[in-house]
Amino acid sequence: MLESILTLLDRFELNAWKVVGLLGAALFGCRWLVQAAASRRAGRSVVPPVFWVISITGSLMQLLYFTFYRVDSVGIINTLPPFLVSGYNCWLVFGKRPSTEDGK
Repeated sequence: MLESILTLLDRFELNAWKVVGLLGAALFGCRWLVQAAASRRAGRSVVPPVFWVISITGSLMQLLYFTFYRVDSVGIINTLPPFLVSGYNCWLVFGKRPSTEDGK
């Protein structure tokens, strides 16, 4: 068993693109910890704005990895929808300016 693990680790190649991909995957996964902590604090299910920032950042990093390093259409197709949804939600949360009653 240990020999199998060591053989696997010997084959693991780390480079800048893999770091980008791994960090993106870690961010994308950790966003759920942020959401769970915010929900626990509020006593109800909530999605804090930082959830969308982490989502778009993680998705973008994975999209860059799959597009420029792996050149993997499955990874791109799998990562693109969450990136677009996260971008849309960031726009909703941060991009819209509140309207005023006098129209200014």
